[in-house]
Amino acid sequence: MSIIDYLAADQIMVGVSGSSKKQVIEQLTERAAELTGLCQRSLFEIVMRRERLGSTAIGSGIAIPHAVHHDLTRTMGIIAVLSKPVDFDAQDRKPVDVVCLVIGPQNADSDHLKCVSSVARSLREVAICNQLRTAKTPHELLGYLGNTSDVAA
Repeated sequence: MSIIDYLAADQIMVGVSGSSKKQVIEQLTERAAELTGLCQRSLFEIVMRRERLGSTAIGSGIAIPHAVHHDLTRTMGIIAVLSKPVDFDAQDRKPVDVVCLVIGPQNADSDHLKCVSSVARSLREVAICNQLRTAKTPHELLGYLGNTSDVAA
């Protein structure tokens, strides 16, 4: 599976502004709540609980916050390109400007982990990330991701 299998245009946010990791995660979980019908506060709390275990920033300006929720029925991703990078407590100390939230059902943990792995592989490609950072619309960003040849093992 590819990152594109977990995303649709309404799961892509371009030009997101936030002054902190917490604000960015709050915006991503608001979108997740709109799309799933789940409580935003609940989604926010599970993602932040996971983030407190250790930063989900993977370096080079990329973060993949992730969590599982008992009321979800499928794994989904929400990707955001930030208008201005924010500190995400990354090991490389670089601020983050591309964030992909992955949330999945509690009872399908392997699908959730496959999605996180797929996102990490896709976003590790410098050329792809550079294209994502230039995207002006969700459809443009989706097009860049659709050009990847990422296939999960």
